[in-house]
Amino acid sequence: MQSVRKLFIFASLSLSLAILPIDLAYAQSSRTHELKSPIRLIHGQAPGGTTDAMARLLSNELAARLGLDVVVETRPGAGTTIAAATVARAPADGQTLLFTGSGHSVNASLIPNLTFDTAKDFKAIGLVASTPYLLLTTPSMPVSTVAELLAYLKQHPDQATVAVTSIGSSPHIAGALFRQKSGINMELVPYKGSSAQVADVISGRVPIAFDNIALMGPHLEAKTLKPLAVTSKDRSPMYPDIPTMAESGFPDFDIVGWFGALTPTNTPDTTVQIFSREIINMKQDPSFIDQVKKLGATVMPGGAAEAETFVQNDIKRMSQMVKALEIKLQ
Repeated sequence: MQSVRKLFIFASLSLSLAILPIDLAYAQSSRTHELKSPIRLIHGQAPGGTTDAMARLLSNELAARLGLDVVVETRPGAGTTIAAATVARAPADGQTLLFTGSGHSVNASLIPNLTFDTAKDFKAIGLVASTPYLLLTTPSMPVSTVAELLAYLKQHPDQATVAVTSIGSSPHIAGALFRQKSGINMELVPYKGSSAQVADVISGRVPIAFDNIALMGPHLEAKTLKPLAVTSKDRSPMYPDIPTMAESGFPDFDIVGWFGALTPTNTPDTTVQIFSREIINMKQDPSFIDQVKKLGATVMPGGAAEAETFVQNDIKRMSQMVKALEIKLQ
């Protein structure tokens, strides 16, 4: 009788161990399906730009991996704060996400009387990618390096005019930092979009610009714009022959645009981890990495925890830079 009892216990234990992976898979599946269609991915830029393209890439990947509809919504205006305010007011259930970037870090210290707190009202679920900016000149300017540009501007101060996209944007901060570190009194001319800015630089109306590397490919190939340096601390994989600003005599010059997804701050950690897990997995997929590269960007590693640390640090860093560079809305 005792041997029969031992056999029964052993059989029961074996059955439990055999079922355990299925139970874990079921638990994971049920957690995933706490979410339902559609998930809204909201961003604050106009359709058709790099942010929009990156958001749609993320939405397609999440939809395929979660088995749910992920719909991109554009809410442009007010320096992306309309989109951010919409998500801050949304239920904290993971059904409404904010796709944002560098401007989110700047808004806290640049725009007064926000209806939300950029640091406290959101929780990061994952970073997607980063992209550097280019220091460019009109082709007619007789320079080929940053050092030559500075020497030229000292002799031709009337040419010290730099086009940047919108006040408080990463290109604007890059331009302000360049002005401060160079000691040359450059006029920064903000544009509402890249296309008008590029047209003026090509024509020579504004001879210098900082602009998104992802948008400059056709102009570099046609040699209608002249690149002098990238603003990231490392060279761009897309254009490895273009030196960095740090290599060009500006140590610690590191301004990049980043893209990531946030959710209202009270979203349950279990829901955050669902997104975090899928974002980590997609960033290890060669196909996804290749698609990010085609957008002129580089995949950023890590999950929700790393993203949260990065965003909080970037908000503090940008606050210091906005104050030090005396950047204000006009």
